[in-house]
Amino acid sequence: MKRNFFYFAWRELTRSAYLNKNMAAKGVLIFLAIYFSAVALFLGFNLSEHLAEAYPGKSQISAFNSLIFIYVGFELVLRIMAQNLPTFGFQPFLIIPVKRKRIARYMLNKSLLHFFNILPLFLILPFTFKSAVNELETPVLFAWLASLLLMIFVNHFLAIYIKWRTNESNYIFYGFLALAAGIFAIDYFGIFDITTTFGKLFDFVVQYPAAVIIFPLAIIALYFLNHNYLWSRFYLDELSQKKKQGTTHDFSWLNQIGEYGKMLSLEVKMIARNKRPRTTALMSILFIFYGLLIYQDYDSETPEFIFVLGGMFMTGVFGMMYGQFFPAWHSRYYPLLMAQNVKMKQVLQSAFFLMAATNIVFYLLSLGYMFISPKVLYIHFVVMLYNIGVNTFVIFALGLNSRKSIDLEQRAMFNYQGMGATQWLITFPILFGPLAVYGVITLLFGNITAYIILGVLGLIGIILHPRLIDYFTKQYLKRKHKMISAYKAT
Repeated sequence: MKRNFFYFAWRELTRSAYLNKNMAAKGVLIFLAIYFSAVALFLGFNLSEHLAEAYPGKSQISAFNSLIFIYVGFELVLRIMAQNLPTFGFQPFLIIPVKRKRIARYMLNKSLLHFFNILPLFLILPFTFKSAVNELETPVLFAWLASLLLMIFVNHFLAIYIKWRTNESNYIFYGFLALAAGIFAIDYFGIFDITTTFGKLFDFVVQYPAAVIIFPLAIIALYFLNHNYLWSRFYLDELSQKKKQGTTHDFSWLNQIGEYGKMLSLEVKMIARNKRPRTTALMSILFIFYGLLIYQDYDSETPEFIFVLGGMFMTGVFGMMYGQFFPAWHSRYYPLLMAQNVKMKQVLQSAFFLMAATNIVFYLLSLGYMFISPKVLYIHFVVMLYNIGVNTFVIFALGLNSRKSIDLEQRAMFNYQGMGATQWLITFPILFGPLAVYGVITLLFGNITAYIILGVLGLIGIILHPRLIDYFTKQYLKRKHKMISAYKAT
């Protein structure tokens, strides 16, 4: 039966209409896989020198162990966001005498064939054969290496279980985000050294090789946890019940704004009720912590360009990520939308209000970085004005070339469905456009003049936004039928 499962899965794949589509996106994924493999391999061969410089006089194995938590934590988050859950068209098998436990085991075993389970080998094996073999005795070396390899599968099954549970409940998803942020904050601010403590687990394996048994026991526990989770949901009535369940959101207060408020209410409901736009919005919130990375080494000699770059990301990230697919978010019902008593001007005006509101909210959230430098107050402010008054209309202009529909229920991370040339190129004018303006004006007239011009450009766009929206309304109406035809075709 296991062989039959593989056969049916192969036939399902080869007969899928998606197989021969999005070849460019698949090429990008292959390129990224080769790139990250090469980077990991290069780092693996040069890790010894880096550890010797960063931890002089310390055992390289001990130094390596102290960094494992950073890699494991980063990979866990990346797996949850990017790794596909094991899927299989199992519904037809539920009405024939096939054990549900066998289906669950097949899905979990199939999930082991994943790139994330191979990538760490390019880092671990070069370091092992270059450094670890010279520092550890053979039995200890095998135990230590086994603990690292088994940790990969611990992370694998843990990520699958967390992702299943977070997909099932938004509250669990928010709870996981809060827990991850709390762990990061505790370790970052030195409240408790989680990184070193986690590394001591592998130091313990080096001292007592028999302790490696901890890892297979953890894998078995997580395997059966996932197995029981799947097995308990393999019922047709359970599946049909989940399809009927939904989350209701009340945004009727937006209707009080006027005719534009009604469309804005629909826009916000679309984000809140569908997986891909909702995940995109939540991911943009995480970029608020981007300042912890680029501002942490700030001093008086750090160029103010860093604050401009950080402000562009932190205040305008929602426009970049959400506006990347405007108006394709509505592609599934775009013909119906165009046939209703809804003016295109209302659609554009509501999108403008939405991006303006998120820019203001993200700006207020980013003011927490004023404890690093008070310059954040005015630099982020002028960048926010530019994002609202200029970049919003750049997004509208690029949206005129939108031709690929979006499946709202797919994941957001590493999902290239609906990606076209416009989506790949949209980051350049949105991000590098203002940076180029700032750089040129700074070289000619100085920082203060550059900030004034960025702010003035944004204010001009905000003041003239009714006329600009009227212009883009005409352009979208001209392309209405082409966009409808293109969305239907994809």
